[in-house]
Amino acid sequence: MGTDRKIRIVTTTAVFQPGYPGEDAADRLARLGFEALDMALDYWTGDGSPFLGEGYRAWAESLRERAEHNGVPYTHSHAPGEAGDSPLVGRSIETAGLLGAKFMVLHPVWRENGAVIEDAETFIRLNAEAVKPWLERAERAGVAILSENLLWGASKDPRIIADLVREVDSPTFGWCFDTGHANCFGFRPDVLRECAVPPASLHLQDNHGTGDEHLIPGDGTVDWDAMIRALKACGYAGDCVLEAHHQSLDAPDGERDAILARLLVRARELRAEMA
Repeated sequence: MGTDRKIRIVTTTAVFQPGYPGEDAADRLARLGFEALDMALDYWTGDGSPFLGEGYRAWAESLRERAEHNGVPYTHSHAPGEAGDSPLVGRSIETAGLLGAKFMVLHPVWRENGAVIEDAETFIRLNAEAVKPWLERAERAGVAILSENLLWGASKDPRIIADLVREVDSPTFGWCFDTGHANCFGFRPDVLRECAVPPASLHLQDNHGTGDEHLIPGDGTVDWDAMIRALKACGYAGDCVLEAHHQSLDAPDGERDAILARLLVRARELRAEMA
């Protein structure tokens, strides 16, 4: 990957409960030593959310200003819902752009008429149709939309997500590899070598292979030595992006900083291995 490239340590803001003030989250994560932020817009869909209100643009610009003042910018984001024609997709793209986030994860469509999509060809066709109408808007906003390997049907297989990216064939569309989701279904890290295109981003998280626990890397059964080798072999060239949030999220607030400090130590170890 090249030792001269700066690999930033990025954490999701979902380490705090929905509605936790964005300015406070940015301040706290900067003090702890994280280097960039992944805005969990999917945590901002409750009643009274500024993301859903008329002032969402001013809200996003204020958050960006605070984060950049701290030297810890928003580089990634996560949209609520799935790909499709919901106006919330457009608002998420615009908000990501206003935050300064260059990547926005958008879950793929994984059901059709209420049934889980198992067939890869159907999955790719439906998701290509769902995402293509948003690509021009994403380009204007300076945001790349990223699909993600999920937990149901065809969405489980990272190779199918990579095939979707190849089918769409746009510089504004890529994919995010979720290490924990892959581990739930026995996809070893070497699966990345079989993917048509490398991921543009990561959700680094761990589990025990039986549930989507979103643990600190090393607290579950993911083979992290093999993961780093696979990321290098497939040509991954992005940041060290963490979605290991449940331990912090589920803890009393007074215990969160210690958990996040441990996450940061582990992230620094992974970054050193990624370089």
